[in-house]
Amino acid sequence: MTTTDNSVARKEEQDASGSARSPIAAYRPTLLALRTELRRGIAPWTGVCTAVMLAVTMAAKADTWQGSWGETQGLLHSGATLLAGPLVAAASCWQGAREHRRSTTELWLSTPRARSTRVVVAALPLALWAVAGYLVALAASLLATWPYAGGGSPFPSFALADSAFLVAVGLVGFVVGQRCRWRLVAPVLAVLLYLVLGVPSYSDSSAQFLDPAVQYALDGSLPVWWFAPVMVAWTCGLALAALIAHAARRRFLTVVPLAVAAAVAALIVDTGPGLLREDPATDRAVCTDGTPQLCLTGYDGPLLPQVSQALSGLLGRLDGVPGAPVRYVNQEARPGSGAAWMPTPNLGWYLLRGRLQHAEDFAWQVAYRMANRECPDAVHTGRVTATDEAVTNWLVGASQSPGTSPAPGAEKSPQLRRLEAMPAPERRAWLGRFLATHTSCSPSEVPVL
Repeated sequence: MTTTDNSVARKEEQDASGSARSPIAAYRPTLLALRTELRRGIAPWTGVCTAVMLAVTMAAKADTWQGSWGETQGLLHSGATLLAGPLVAAASCWQGAREHRRSTTELWLSTPRARSTRVVVAALPLALWAVAGYLVALAASLLATWPYAGGGSPFPSFALADSAFLVAVGLVGFVVGQRCRWRLVAPVLAVLLYLVLGVPSYSDSSAQFLDPAVQYALDGSLPVWWFAPVMVAWTCGLALAALIAHAARRRFLTVVPLAVAAAVAALIVDTGPGLLREDPATDRAVCTDGTPQLCLTGYDGPLLPQVSQALSGLLGRLDGVPGAPVRYVNQEARPGSGAAWMPTPNLGWYLLRGRLQHAEDFAWQVAYRMANRECPDAVHTGRVTATDEAVTNWLVGASQSPGTSPAPGAEKSPQLRRLEAMPAPERRAWLGRFLATHTSCSPSEVPVL
């Protein structure tokens, strides 16, 4: 052998030994196998089914969430846990059982690759595809909400917690599929998981917050800053413990993720409803300029122009009335002095895609709150009740409450006709006396018509 041949041989040996020591070269077969699993089998179809299922669920109820970040992610959270969760678990279980169906268990045992590596490479792609499908549905839902949303903002912590949950059920489903040879185990697992996730919602105990599918009222609320890390540690801790117990050589390491899951579970149960805190914007009043003022919470502040337009007729009829309220506030805003309450705790009953609906009924409810006195039925005489109704309808320029069907040949009540026939100065003076007795339940003190 010549000197040149010897040098070439040594160079090849050095390259071979260097490649053996290279981390990238050592994990190249695993990465290639992972890429193959990502591209083939039922994993991509699971991601597609997850995205389609969530998209159909959101589209079917678009009227209830398209206009509120909280309602959007609240409904998506329910779909991702109660619907997509069992789907992903069943698909992963079917994926895990493929070795039994193909009778390749002994063949895999003869390969030099560690069992834990084989299990992770086979289970992880389906979970990742499920998360991808969820993120597609999340992005589409947020884009659909963005043109209509008022206050608040999306909740990244819920997106992270839901993604971790899908990964966790994917890993657990795969382990169940490998441990159980029964062919119907996948659909049975889906049904059982649906029940396990759905039943705790009917409990009043703080332990219900351990359920990843528990429903949260996100409008006007914010999750605590550690919500996402704790929920990820809880769901993924249990899944990792199952995976280690199934595939790892040192199974005693199962106690580590179990200990983490137990620690955060105690924190979740102890915190309970405190996982959500009130949005500071709900304590801040945003008001219009001038007198009288219309005030909403900072969360509903973008709706002020629409509310002002809906109440413009009512405020115009109260112009110059002695003792008329100087501030009209939402019940969740701080009223201050001289305030008349809005009709509902929030505007959700009247909102559709961020727009105020049924403005006439909204104005009538405000007028009703101003004119109707909360007294026992025995105190409400016929003339007092008729007077309250007449004032309510006059303030909104109607002869009856919106949404009611008038009887054939129905006319304005005598009280309403007398109120309309009054000269403007006399009517303003009478309305001032009427508003001054709004809290009185004595019929002798009420200026009836």
